[in-house]
Amino acid sequence: MATKIPESYIDMVRSKTNIVDLIGQTVQLHKAGKNLFGLCPFHEERTPSFSVNEEKQIFHCFSCHRGGNVFKFLMELEQISFPEAVIKVAEFSDLPLPENVVAANQQSQHSETRQLQKLYQDAQVLYSHILTKTQVGEDALNYLHQREMDDAAIAEFGLGYAPQQANVLLDFLTSRQVPRELLVRSGLFAQREDGTLIDRFRGRVMFPIQDQNGNVIAFSGRILVQKEHEPKYLNSPETKIFQKRDTLYHFAQARPIMRQAQTAILFEGFMDVITAFRAGVKNGVASMGTSLTSQQLYLLSRAAKKLIICYDGDEPGQHASAAALQLLRNSDFEVGVVSLPERKDPDEFVKKYGASAFQKQLQDHVQTPIQFTLAQLANKYNLNQDADRLAYVQAALQEIVKLPSVIEQDLYLKQVASQGNVDLAALHQEFEGITRQFHRQQRAQQRQNRDVTAPTAQQPPTPVLSTKLDGAAISERRLLYLAIRQDSLLARLSADEDFHFNNEQIQELFEAWRDYARSPGEHTLAAFVDLITPDLQSLLLEIEMMEVPEDVSDEEIGDYQRNVAQAQIRQALTAAQKNVQHATEVGDSEAEMIWLDQVLTLKRQLI
Repeated sequence: MATKIPESYIDMVRSKTNIVDLIGQTVQLHKAGKNLFGLCPFHEERTPSFSVNEEKQIFHCFSCHRGGNVFKFLMELEQISFPEAVIKVAEFSDLPLPENVVAANQQSQHSETRQLQKLYQDAQVLYSHILTKTQVGEDALNYLHQREMDDAAIAEFGLGYAPQQANVLLDFLTSRQVPRELLVRSGLFAQREDGTLIDRFRGRVMFPIQDQNGNVIAFSGRILVQKEHEPKYLNSPETKIFQKRDTLYHFAQARPIMRQAQTAILFEGFMDVITAFRAGVKNGVASMGTSLTSQQLYLLSRAAKKLIICYDGDEPGQHASAAALQLLRNSDFEVGVVSLPERKDPDEFVKKYGASAFQKQLQDHVQTPIQFTLAQLANKYNLNQDADRLAYVQAALQEIVKLPSVIEQDLYLKQVASQGNVDLAALHQEFEGITRQFHRQQRAQQRQNRDVTAPTAQQPPTPVLSTKLDGAAISERRLLYLAIRQDSLLARLSADEDFHFNNEQIQELFEAWRDYARSPGEHTLAAFVDLITPDLQSLLLEIEMMEVPEDVSDEEIGDYQRNVAQAQIRQALTAAQKNVQHATEVGDSEAEMIWLDQVLTLKRQLI
């Protein structure tokens, strides 16, 4: 932004915003000791290493080492500048912007990402207006009403209509002087052979697609009048701001409900999500017309612990459910599957049986993954014929053996024995042999995985900071931690001309905090992190996330100082001993005696 945001305003926004409230919109946080922990939003992980300290108003990831205050979080998450982050945090906390900042914000041209988001937002507003406010949109609006979509749902999901006439959107955006290069990169337009642009979406009901922060990033258009060689649904192409594998329809709106219920419901299509929402099921999402991806699952894992799959009841929908279960096999989700009766999809089921019956299906008819798999196997075979019954039993045992719980295995063995009409004792005997074979295969696979360690494979990056610290390093960190909190200790260390930290970065942090503490005004850690370099930020935040007792005695502080001083002496001793060795090797007896004397002096100091 051209206009500089006043420091006083930045301080006010920072002080009036609780970092836990803002981060909690994206990360599912749980209390552990003094801090809150969750899965890091900046990289995929299964064990939470992302920590937030509410008292200090900072965050830090112990794996990827990102960290900072409330502004830094948004800068990292949305890849925006510091002024943009200040404005977004102010808007989050309902704090009015200074007039000059408002004007500059409206006039400024941000990154291509923000420009594309603005383009899609403008397109969504136009399409919505055409659908709900113009005669051109009447047929599309009637179609939605016939699908039992009321005006409240149309507004909630931001639905619109792209008319059949060519270049309605192109003319609208061109009149706003949007550069041609941006129009081409947006994916909103197709390019003819002569290079002219034409609206990509024509004659379609428009479903806006949002990212996890609620920004419109793409569209899916449902054709109003089916034509030959025209796809029923047409999606935006992937762009800088839209990748299908990373996107879930309705995720931003459903996330608060997911967190509250700790449950996410995965549907197959947009209309299923909207129908479920109207039926009172508001924690539903859908993947983008493709198979479920690990990136989408990671997105869901930060909002919910339980995942219910409710795909269409027809054969393709059930195959899609089976594929999703395969992807979820090693996940930490509690997984359930709902197979709607009569091979119906959620939209059809709600229309026939109503919202209450649909909610009851999702509450009372949730199958475990193995229940669903066994039901699918049973449908595959004719259990009235011996050959099919035996094939079903063998296939079922191959699935049951994968269950980790012996109790679960026993439960489903009884069900298979009953359904396959075989003796339970004989079934158990057969299962024991399958179990032994399964365990042998697992051990062989584990050995193979250990042996196949390609030396050329890219190794993970070495952490910026080592967690294995000796006593002196720990003492230095604790001493800095306490100096930041205790003005008297800070003053004492600053006045001691002989004192300095061995770690150059910790010494630099100490000096930076000392200078900051001497400046007028309030001094907070959240404000200080904006004043130091990223490498120092990472070190400071790791130190600040340490578990240090509330009350540290003067005697303990003295021990820390002695540990630091002793480490300095040991470093000097090592250097002196090397000098003795070098003097001996070159035959310089005078230098040898001088350095030997130094070695003895340093050794006496260590006693």
